[in-house]
Amino acid sequence: MESLWTTLGVVAVVVVVILVLVALFLVVKLVRKHRQVHQPGTPVPTKVAYWVSLAYTVFPFDLLPDPVYFDDIVILAGGLVYVSKSLTKKARDERRAE
Repeated sequence: MESLWTTLGVVAVVVVVILVLVALFLVVKLVRKHRQVHQPGTPVPTKVAYWVSLAYTVFPFDLLPDPVYFDDIVILAGGLVYVSKSLTKKARDERRAE
């Protein structure tokens, strides 16, 4: 019985480490968009999505307790997808305008 608890403890630690690494990876990807997000002409909703995604991850107010990073990962991934698509659309519109 003791080995079962040890195994479950190890699995829980591995899962938490993986979730933290995924969250950190998404934060880095989103932060790399910083310069693009702050260019003139970037839509305000894109800037808001950028900052809200980062703020939700940093602040201690979560939908789920902090050892569970599912909510942070979903918010970061959603923000990254939205910001990336918005910046791609902005670049495409600028190329068409030229």
